[in-house]
Amino acid sequence: MLVRELRVDPGAMDPGATLEALGLDSLSVVELSVMLSEHLGVRVTEDQIHDVRTLAGLSRFVLSHRTR
Repeated sequence: MLVRELRVDPGAMDPGATLEALGLDSLSVVELSVMLSEHLGVRVTEDQIHDVRTLAGLSRFVLSHRTR
């Protein structure tokens, strides 16, 4: 989703990369929140996404909250 929908550079997809380093601005975070809910059944707020800080943290969050 990050690469396809939010146009994140695939080469930047490092587990330790911060969401800011991946180029996600506040609008992108809102879009990501909606996509996670629609595609994976993960209800997540923009604040929760910011709190996870890294791509690895986001992955752990999604896996622990996934309902589908």
